[in-house]
Amino acid sequence: MKVGIVVKKDSAQALKMAEKVEGVLAKSSCQSVRIDREKKIDGLDLIFVFGGDGTLLYAASLVGEKGIPILGVKIGGLGFLTEVKEQELFDMVEKAVCQNLLTEERMLLKAEVKGKGSFIALNDIAIGKGIVSRMIEIEINVDGYDLTSIRADGIIVSTPTGSTAYCLAANGPIVHPRLHALIIVPVAAHSLTLRPLVIPAESKITLKVSGKAGEAHLVIDGREGMRVMEKDVVKVMKAQKPLRLVASPTMNYYEILRTKLGWGGK
Repeated sequence: MKVGIVVKKDSAQALKMAEKVEGVLAKSSCQSVRIDREKKIDGLDLIFVFGGDGTLLYAASLVGEKGIPILGVKIGGLGFLTEVKEQELFDMVEKAVCQNLLTEERMLLKAEVKGKGSFIALNDIAIGKGIVSRMIEIEINVDGYDLTSIRADGIIVSTPTGSTAYCLAANGPIVHPRLHALIIVPVAAHSLTLRPLVIPAESKITLKVSGKAGEAHLVIDGREGMRVMEKDVVKVMKAQKPLRLVASPTMNYYEILRTKLGWGGK
């Protein structure tokens, strides 16, 4: 068994936990390798991620549609993706060695920019204005139908997994990650009638930035993908294959919502 290890940068706690797991894996005759942007991930059976949601999103960007399961170990504060707690980690390592881990599929998004490449996202794909730019104008087409043209700070297309990320911060709905849907959320739209929209996962979304707009950027899971120019056509759709996340045996999605969002507190 070959296991990849992704560690949050500048986290002594993450590094310490990763080293302990590497020791356990070595005693079990499993090969482990540290993963970074330069290293290939082909041939891996599993990836351990030590950090927060940002670290897991980075690992997801490397895995894409390759189908390699990711086990996220929670380190730090607010996080919805890294479920496994430190106290249950080594039980999960033992299950990993025995290849007895339960995984769940999470829908991925794919963005294609004609002539400029494609991108994969677990949470969201967004077009946003520059730091000092004026509002941007974006034309939205869904399945060949011209839905609307908006003036806003940007637009988000989110997966259900990403509904508790940027989508939530922009007043989008919380959607259970096992549902298959796309969520379109305007960011600070210059209209009171524009509201978040949930559409079928098989829908094809086309986004075009108007020439009247200010500087615009395509953002993939919080990382800038590229500058979006007037003639660029950004197509967003469900990726062909999902990401596989290892689920914690002690965490329920509703429990995660309750604890992370502070529901029920006085």
